[in-house]
Amino acid sequence: MNRRFRSLVKLGLVFLLIGVASSLLGANGKITFTYATFQETMCFDPAKHIDETQSANVFNTYDPLVYPVLGKAPQMWLAKSYEVSQDGLTYTFHLRHGVKFHDGTELTAEDVAFSMDRMLRIKQGFSWLWSGILQPGDTEVVDDYTVAFHLRKPFAPFIATLVQFFVVNKKLLMKNKKPGNFGEYGDYGQGYLEDHDAGSGPYTVSSVVLGDHIVFQKFKDYWRGWKPNQIDTVIWRVIPERATLDTMLKKGDVDMIDQWGTPQEYNDLAKVPGVVVDKAPNVQLFVIQMNNKKKPLDDVNVRKAISYAFDYKTAVEDIFMGGKQAEGPVPILIPGHNPNVVVYHRDLNKAREYLKKSKYSLKELKKMTLTYTYVTGSELERKIGLLLMSDLQELGLNVKVEKAVWGTICDMAAKPETTPHFTAIFHTAKYPSPDSHTYLMFNRNAWGTYISMSWYDNPVVDKLTEKARVTLDTEKRYKIYGEVQKIVTEDAAALFVANPTHRIAYRSYVKGYKMRGVLAYDLTFYNLTIEK
Repeated sequence: MNRRFRSLVKLGLVFLLIGVASSLLGANGKITFTYATFQETMCFDPAKHIDETQSANVFNTYDPLVYPVLGKAPQMWLAKSYEVSQDGLTYTFHLRHGVKFHDGTELTAEDVAFSMDRMLRIKQGFSWLWSGILQPGDTEVVDDYTVAFHLRKPFAPFIATLVQFFVVNKKLLMKNKKPGNFGEYGDYGQGYLEDHDAGSGPYTVSSVVLGDHIVFQKFKDYWRGWKPNQIDTVIWRVIPERATLDTMLKKGDVDMIDQWGTPQEYNDLAKVPGVVVDKAPNVQLFVIQMNNKKKPLDDVNVRKAISYAFDYKTAVEDIFMGGKQAEGPVPILIPGHNPNVVVYHRDLNKAREYLKKSKYSLKELKKMTLTYTYVTGSELERKIGLLLMSDLQELGLNVKVEKAVWGTICDMAAKPETTPHFTAIFHTAKYPSPDSHTYLMFNRNAWGTYISMSWYDNPVVDKLTEKARVTLDTEKRYKIYGEVQKIVTEDAAALFVANPTHRIAYRSYVKGYKMRGVLAYDLTFYNLTIEK
């Protein structure tokens, strides 16, 4: 019996037992919790995670050195404390003693150094955060519980970015490595982490059917300890249809569903006895990425025309049903947001003026079909696409609205040739800094991810975002980020639509949910309790 077959059999047995009542206290006194989402991407490798679902998989099975706190500096986590050298080049962290990996071995500084070198060599996920900042070998093991990062140049957001750095078990991965491209490290354990974890987090990966189900089990020796009513088993389910998700929540077949439904969907759920809809301001940008390298969006005048043709008021009030119109790329709630940027509004006369300035004639433009792509199952994104199509028809531009599963959209982002003209993207802060919405979206070093599907190419912005990263004075750094925000809005690099309200729905017996201001950290199930 091979490993995948054993996993399938085990998963089937788990669901047979759990399907009767998802979060009821079992006969053995254990609590099982079921979370459901329509996004199918999964990842248990902290060198590769990038979107919300992948990040939540990682956050529940691994630990970072520091942990995000909404509106504040990150708090210490695996690290007890740290200090920075006067030149801003060396960050020395002192680790907690006695933190165990899931196989029972102790987490040490050697694992931290290995984890950073592994990220930098694999060059996926969030590794580009430290591109030019760290290279393999720059992370020093001082002693078992002290590790020093020797930066190649000052990097002001370094502590903030470490909320996306997680520590893996070196011995376990090297024991399970396969042949690969990394010399003595083989494949660095990448194959193993397709359906296993190598973390120290609150949960272990028990069973996996990629793109369909995951079973997480409580790690009894988790260093933070456990309290009554915390969750023992998490069942992560992928349900492609929103209507099915809602029905399952109403019936109590699942305990929580994701944030990707329409506002009306959550308004309807809020009326159901036993269902809670949590609403909170969000550090999120809803943006329609415009592919700056694909005709006719390679012309700034066409992008400006589109920016003036779009009906933001209808989008915010009638489709998002709350939140605020975006003021550039950085969400209003993130420190360093610049309110003094170009904020476009619907003005068809201006839109037509810019079209006339375009290098493309109106006749040429009318012959083109521009593709808008949204995530399969997202009714909100579909409605935004229909609004865009209707608005641009008034300019004589043709828009085709298409859907694709999220994994396919991420694949499309790899090259400008495969990236659609327009892509609907929710970009939640990946770390608590305006760098998350400037460098990540508009520096060419970040090209190739869904965050940078505009393929914006501006050497001035590249230099400014790099300069901001080495500016240690906060006020001066925010001023530079402010300049970047002004430039990209003046260039209409993307269609900055909204800072929407965050909504998520769960059963009333679920307690402890809190919006944490950084991508997917609110889906750390350790923070929840079940109180019936």
